[in-house]
Amino acid sequence: MGGRRKHPIKITFVPLVDCFIILLIFFMLQSTFVIPHGVELSNSKKEENKPVGTTTEESTLIFVELHKDGTYWLDGEQLAFKDLPNRLPRARGTAKPVVIASDPGVPLQRAVDVIDTLNDRGYTKISLREAQQFKS
Repeated sequence: MGGRRKHPIKITFVPLVDCFIILLIFFMLQSTFVIPHGVELSNSKKEENKPVGTTTEESTLIFVELHKDGTYWLDGEQLAFKDLPNRLPRARGTAKPVVIASDPGVPLQRAVDVIDTLNDRGYTKISLREAQQFKS
């Protein structure tokens, strides 16, 4: 009968709580350094619709237009999608912001393909909007 212990075993959770606190602090610190990658969506109806090239601020932007007829335009010049990467300069340091203006009814996949091409060239500041401002 010597197999029974006289004192019950005590399990303490203090080391487990310490581990959770350390992990919590680690993940909180790590999350502040993560920069989310996303696309800024704006509603052009709420913004002023000025013609392209009327202000000096607009000259610092790159405009990519996606039209319903399947054409692509880069800063007012029509081109094929396969030529888009060759016409975009590789972004270095602080790249120009890019505005992708799409006609209503253009498949979303076309915009995603353009965004992928822009990301490959180093552009990260990308806005997507409706192409109302480009209508003549």
